[in-house]
Amino acid sequence: MKLEFITKSINVFEIIGLWLLMMLALLIQFYLGELPCPLCLLQRFGFMGMMVALCLNLHFGYKASHVSMSLLFAVFTAFVALRQIALHVIPGTESYGSAVYGLHLYTWSFIISMTFVIFNSFVLSLEIPTEKRVIIDKTSKTIQTISFLLVGIVIVINIVSVFLECGFSQCPDNPTTYLW
Repeated sequence: MKLEFITKSINVFEIIGLWLLMMLALLIQFYLGELPCPLCLLQRFGFMGMMVALCLNLHFGYKASHVSMSLLFAVFTAFVALRQIALHVIPGTESYGSAVYGLHLYTWSFIISMTFVIFNSFVLSLEIPTEKRVIIDKTSKTIQTISFLLVGIVIVINIVSVFLECGFSQCPDNPTTYLW
């Protein structure tokens, strides 16, 4: 039971951290008016995939396949962020968006996703036995429901946001206004 509590706690903290990251991105989008570029949207997709994979761990119990799925989304996010960093590292090219603590969001995205890969690779290497689906107590059920709700809200807001920004066509490379 103690091991189950530790793995669920790790998953909940990771979900909350990723959720806060997504909310920061949405805050920058809506409050500062900085629309995400197509590469930014792909990074958001990767973070949402990581959160969904972690939610699978909460619902079905800890499984290496769920952690592997979250790692694949994290690697995807890191590659997309690295691509965006490479676009803006050439002298004379401008960066995209505002900086947060001196680094742009795509740089933070790379750092966070690689930290996620390293941490979860370590957790995966501990060879924690996979859990069979167990009856969970009321507190765990509440935490699981809140986690699913937070992840669902972020996903819905991002889907609506992308639709408002791009409509049914390809998103512009350097968006300045919402299409809809």
